Amino acid sequence: MKREDHRVRPGRHLCDGVDLTSRELDIAAMLAFGASTQQIARDLFISPHTVAAHLAHLLRKLSVANRTELVARLYAEGVLGQGTWPPAAVQGHVCFKRRTALCEGTVGMTFDALQALREANHPVDLLPATQRAVLAELTEQEVEVLNSVRDRLAAASGEVEGQELKLL
Repeated sequence: MKREDHRVRPGRHLCDGVDLTSRELDIAAMLAFGASTQQIARDLFISPHTVAAHLAHLLRKLSVANRTELVARLYAEGVLGQGTWPPAAVQGHVCFKRRTALCEGTVGMTFDALQALREANHPVDLLPATQRAVLAELTEQEVEVLNSVRDRLAAASGEVEGQELKLL
């Protein structure tokens, strides 16, 4: 995969020109949760030595010195979702290099449905990955309709007692 290619192979993620595997993302999320090497190994059914090897690769790939810097970098890049617990990799986030290119106008603007839903206070990061994947494919107009329906339901919530409808 070329460094400037922003297409991502299944099970892999390209962040700031670094190709991260889904296993590395799982380990990073577990680190952010506070799991030890032994806990990660036990939960993923791999040896502590394998976890250590993945960690060494992550540190080298992201040019960071330790676990704390690694987790901070992944949060700063938007790879790990902020405001969610337990920590999880964000599907469809815009990587640093691409975000910079968007700001500089060198890449055509693309609509990020998940980010638009987050900005509208929808709890998308609490949903399973399969549901987030569906939401990530929404168009800008579909997100506007979803927000409009939610707002209209909220305005009418006082009229219907004992009923609750959640869109997300």
